[in-house]
Amino acid sequence: MLLLSMLLYAAYLPFSEYTVLPYDAAQYWDLAAYFSDHRHFSLLHYPDGLRGYLYPLMLFGPWVVQQVSAGLIMPLGMAKVLGVGWSGMLFGVAIPQLWKQVTGRPMNAARWLVLLGLTFLFWRDYFSFTISDMPAVTLLLLGLGALSRPGWRWALVAGGLLAAAINIRPIYISSVPGALLLLAFSRRSAELWLGRCAGLVLGSALVLLPQGLINWRHFHQATPLVLARLPTGQPLYLNQLGWGTAYQRYESSLIPERPRALVFADSVGKRALAREPNHRFASYRHYLQFGSRQPIIIGTRYLKHLFNGLDVWYSTPYPRELHPTGQAALRLLNYALLGLGIWLALSAGLKHRRAAWPPLAAATLLALLLPCLLVLPTLIECRFLLPLHLLVLTIVAATWQPGVAWRGLGAPMRRVALVAVAAGWLWGCWHVSEATAGQLRPPSEAPQD
Repeated sequence: MLLLSMLLYAAYLPFSEYTVLPYDAAQYWDLAAYFSDHRHFSLLHYPDGLRGYLYPLMLFGPWVVQQVSAGLIMPLGMAKVLGVGWSGMLFGVAIPQLWKQVTGRPMNAARWLVLLGLTFLFWRDYFSFTISDMPAVTLLLLGLGALSRPGWRWALVAGGLLAAAINIRPIYISSVPGALLLLAFSRRSAELWLGRCAGLVLGSALVLLPQGLINWRHFHQATPLVLARLPTGQPLYLNQLGWGTAYQRYESSLIPERPRALVFADSVGKRALAREPNHRFASYRHYLQFGSRQPIIIGTRYLKHLFNGLDVWYSTPYPRELHPTGQAALRLLNYALLGLGIWLALSAGLKHRRAAWPPLAAATLLALLLPCLLVLPTLIECRFLLPLHLLVLTIVAATWQPGVAWRGLGAPMRRVALVAVAAGWLWGCWHVSEATAGQLRPPSEAPQD
């Protein structure tokens, strides 16, 4: 599985239509340079308060190789080499191993190939760039898989992997409750459980200690977590709450006529935010008070964000065309898979209605879904809901039995009704998506840090 995943992306990525690292991909690449002052290497040279140290550190070796190549190797070329490796780890190791650990059943080769094909259709060009989404979700899944194995050594590995995911994508701190439940469910004796707890803490500390030292040296903050603050000193998440109120969707853009950003307004939210002091939220308490005054509108907005985050229009984080070839087919396939995933999830829920969910499955779902829940109030991008979308694709690829399901409907009228419901679902998803697309604003209106 690992080799086949890597071969697929090694064959594809060299031919993707990009020539440079844009925007945040370039920023991550440039951050790797901070570890060296041309005399010696030190983790404490790293000065950024917005992004954690670990992913730039992972890029330091490739950055050195690119530097000593005297221009023979381009940063984008190194990014694609790394992308081949991350694709193999995610699709060849992390997802199959976690699925086996949680369900007790390995994913057979045919179903895994379906999963590999579906993920390739929707996410393939994310592996062309030095952005943090794929590495972070890979490390998160590997960490959860390691934590579901017995023994303190696996807990040590899990602590390091989970801490790495949190350092790279701080929103994954919300996965901790699910991870702790995984640890609790693995308890077999007090001695073994205490050993696993110690291993988890030690593994986490080894990864997070450098971040704590960096924070103290550069910002005089005694915390091992990424500060995630903008250069203005404002917390990024607090800014995101304001942006997520005024806008319902965001895409980075390399489209010549719409450079930098595709931003889709929320007219109701913009008017509401305009009535707040300074047109922004001064604190998290301010946002909670704002939400308490209009709970139905806020709930509706979150549902829109959930749909927009799962409504994948592009297989790249940096689209070059507003409507690329095959986009309509990709969207319809996505809506069909989302509907199928909902149906399979509801069927599983009914199956377990009178029996408790398997503890490992419940804890793993909590760890994957809590980060997705916390991003719903923000300016949503599809990559923010990557764990949920991958979960949907995995459930469909690993469990759907179309022949059995079709025969199980029995009477022709039930089959006709199902086809009608499916058509209505596709129609509804398409029109909700088009309503969002109709709110596209000029790049000049995109939110600024």
